[in-house]
Amino acid sequence: MRWCLALMALLIVSRLQAQTSVTGNVTDKASGLAVQFASVFLISLPDSIEIKGTSTDKRGRFSFGNTVPGKYLIQCSFIGFDKNQTEAFIIKGGMNSYSVALIQLVDEGKKMADITVSSRRAALSSSIDRKVYYVDQDMMSKSGAASDILKNIPSVEVDIDGNVNLRGSGDVMILINGKPSPLMGRTRAEVLQQLPANSIERVEVITNPSARYRPDGTSGIINIILKKNIRNGFNGSVTGNAGNRERFNGSITLNYHPKKFNLFGSYGYRQDTRRRLNVIERNYLDTLSRAPQSFFNQKNTSLTHPHAHLASAGLDYTIDERNSTGFSGNYFNRVQIRRDISKTLRYNGQHTLTSEADRMRYDPEYERQKNATVYFEHHFVKEDHTLRFEFNTSNENEVEDNHYTNNYLFPVSPVAYENTRIGQGTHENQFTVDYSNQLTSSSKLEAGYDGLYNKVDLDFYGEQYDPSVQKFVRDAERSNRFLFKENIHALYITYLKSYQKFGYSAGLRSEGAITKGYLVNRDSTVSNNYFKLYPTIHFSYNLQKGNELQLNYSKRVHRPEADELNPFPEYQDSLNLRAGNPKLLPELIHSIELGYKWQGKTISFVPSLYYRFKKNGFTSVVIPLNDSVLLSTMQNLSLDQSAGLELIFSAKAGKWLSTNWSTNIFYNQINASNLGYLQNRSIVSMSANLNASIRLTQSTMLQLSSNYRSARLTPQGKTYPTVVMNSGVRQDFMGTKLSVTFTTSDIFNTQQQKSIYDIPFLHQVTRGRRDGRIMYLGVSYRFGVIKKPKEEKLQFDNSL
Repeated sequence: MRWCLALMALLIVSRLQAQTSVTGNVTDKASGLAVQFASVFLISLPDSIEIKGTSTDKRGRFSFGNTVPGKYLIQCSFIGFDKNQTEAFIIKGGMNSYSVALIQLVDEGKKMADITVSSRRAALSSSIDRKVYYVDQDMMSKSGAASDILKNIPSVEVDIDGNVNLRGSGDVMILINGKPSPLMGRTRAEVLQQLPANSIERVEVITNPSARYRPDGTSGIINIILKKNIRNGFNGSVTGNAGNRERFNGSITLNYHPKKFNLFGSYGYRQDTRRRLNVIERNYLDTLSRAPQSFFNQKNTSLTHPHAHLASAGLDYTIDERNSTGFSGNYFNRVQIRRDISKTLRYNGQHTLTSEADRMRYDPEYERQKNATVYFEHHFVKEDHTLRFEFNTSNENEVEDNHYTNNYLFPVSPVAYENTRIGQGTHENQFTVDYSNQLTSSSKLEAGYDGLYNKVDLDFYGEQYDPSVQKFVRDAERSNRFLFKENIHALYITYLKSYQKFGYSAGLRSEGAITKGYLVNRDSTVSNNYFKLYPTIHFSYNLQKGNELQLNYSKRVHRPEADELNPFPEYQDSLNLRAGNPKLLPELIHSIELGYKWQGKTISFVPSLYYRFKKNGFTSVVIPLNDSVLLSTMQNLSLDQSAGLELIFSAKAGKWLSTNWSTNIFYNQINASNLGYLQNRSIVSMSANLNASIRLTQSTMLQLSSNYRSARLTPQGKTYPTVVMNSGVRQDFMGTKLSVTFTTSDIFNTQQQKSIYDIPFLHQVTRGRRDGRIMYLGVSYRFGVIKKPKEEKLQFDNSL
């Protein structure tokens, strides 16, 4: 009886403390249809501070949880509509939920042909498990690529080769529209430098994702959401940019939204020129005395001309109030010609020249990727009760057709010719079932199935020119084929609950992975099947005026990709080979984060403390095959742990200045005892990002941005710091229908990359530079319903 009374008392207290949920709907007054993705803000009175912001869903609904007692109003705006707000209302203690009156928006396009509508959406939106960065608020220029966008996002870094890091870790999963894509595989650095910036709507950074998401990636997920216009009527934009050294790019986007249908499409083209210089200075050492035994110097110059096309199209159809369906597709095509000259000099211990050779490379290569998505979504009678089925299929083909000419200058030998054709085919299918049910105003259940089916074919064909028969003959040593198949079946469940100021979500994801690698030339198989559980937990506590405290934990995994398992070497440089490791194990990561969000009228501050512990962490090591050839491959570390402090600060000074500053300071310690290194190695590193936008006049904006990255640790050495600064200016004409921009990347030509290997048998310094000072002049014209950019920022080209 006492247990029953105690349970009843607990239920009564829970009910009294239940979180007040404020809900509502937004519709188009003329048609009565729901307005999707409208910006909605909860405003506290009488101080008129924006407490929270959100967007309406596909049914025009919105919800604010964790609402404390007080006086409020709700303000709503959307592109092409007149802003509207509710009457003031009062939330009293003990209220479980409150539904505001229907908010109806009037289409401004019906009043006049051209209209300017200001948006109040914040550039940074922080929730219990993610940070969302809206590209249109942070960046304006249409000249940049996806990698340029990522450089200006807190927590994210992009190096000179286009490799992406999140909080100091390169083990980050990058999704396109929430789904894995072959584009984000082994050549994702190249793709991100060709993907047009103006095709992106927003970027989501999720450092501790919930169980709904795949647990891949040490540091979390970067989700790139491509634009899919949903404005009423017919509208679009045209953009063109011209840069120095034969750089051009342009795009067109079109959208037609007649009531229940939404048709959208876009096409972008990008032509680039990349010049690279890479120098290697290597000393082979006696392992005991560390005295130099021989010297190796190599200078590599590279010129590449990539051309990229990206086309997308889709259709959304609202069948009725409860059912909707749609499909979309993307096509990406990148073709480039690469010309390299590598000059190699070798000396003995007395600095006497022993050999000199030049190696020239001509490489026409292409990459094509196609993907299609179809979905069906059902809304039950009960509000916020949905079931969604989605199928995504993609196919990618990539070919490098390398032709090498070897000139042996000393000692003199006949010219040798060789060819290497590297082909990679990837086919991915993903099927998901997502179920969501708002159980009560303060609790929600999410569950589903996620199936990923992946096939990769790596085909290397090498041949040497035989002067005796005057033709190329197959080189068996350099020809091989590796087939990789990976199927992952996952079930997940997440429960979300909120009280007056406290909220939490707890989730569990179970995954069964079936992987198989087949080495065709050796007729041998490498398999690794495993079953893992990945728990997640997120806590939040709301303080006064919308400030929030968060504590999150997740268990994650980083699975080796096909090329990281393929043991066959790649002979781009016969003295510096690269190969995978078929014995490479998946790394397991435990990640915990404590964060705080403080929001004022003109200032916001988001500090976070985080800790990551990795088992079987991946690392790149160099292994000598003989006295002149080195092999770079992947190995597992005994353990790898890091802890850091991230600070994100934003401020505005009236209408003329907007700034964003972020820094990430972290401590990293690695244990490579399993690789023969007995001592732990540690380092303190940091990165910083500063952006400032200055409105010189109502139609003229100046932007400055800078990025800094300090030294980073590797088991066999370290990488050195890098710094870059960009600037740009934008002038608007005809309201905001026409914009002209001019940007300069890497103003002081400081972008370079330097690394060092310091191990018992080797001391090596590598330096890489690029023609970083890139200038673009761009013109953008928008037609239809026009959105006025607010504090938008320019794009810079810091890609290779």
